[in-house]
Amino acid sequence: MTDEDETSLPALSPNQDSELLLYDYFKHLTTLSLISLGGVLTVAQIGDGGEVKPLLLIMVLVTIGLGGVASFGGASEIVRARFTGTPAHKSLSLYRISAPMLLALGVGMFLYVFVSSLGR
Repeated sequence: MTDEDETSLPALSPNQDSELLLYDYFKHLTTLSLISLGGVLTVAQIGDGGEVKPLLLIMVLVTIGLGGVASFGGASEIVRARFTGTPAHKSLSLYRISAPMLLALGVGMFLYVFVSSLGR
């Protein structure tokens, strides 16, 4: 067996490889955001209505939702750039930084709200 037989796919440039990694990362963050939104809504419906302030719940949902939108936007930008053959916009770096920060902030806010409601 030779090396030519083992590789059926063309070699990727380092830039293409990093774009594929970033695309998978954005897909992962989008999935985590959707699962987190579902979890927050489920836990919010299980508890009594008076335990959690609606404004705090809305802030948590908006923050996690914005993280999902940012990650989906980043994945969409990579697809757009690949499809049109043009370079990705500079906003891709903003998506890469803001998506996990918003998701982590939203989950942290939810944990705070959840733990503080247990003490009541």
